Amino acid sequence: MSRRICLSADEAFEAGFKAPCEHLVPDPNDCPRCRLTEAEIRRLVVLLRSDPLTAASAPAAAA
Repeated sequence: MSRRICLSADEAFEAGFKAPCEHLVPDPNDCPRCRLTEAEIRRLVVLLRSDPLTAASAPAAAA
């Protein structure tokens, strides 16, 4: 069995999306056990946001 070795992080990331999941579903997005829930996606968006909200940029609380 010959498999290509990923030479960059981008190639490794793409390879992970093209591989079937461990439950043998060809597209992991279709697997009910592997896909992310809406709550998990919301948490990741907050963690990966490129412009973190700081106290100086946060809108002032209404009085």
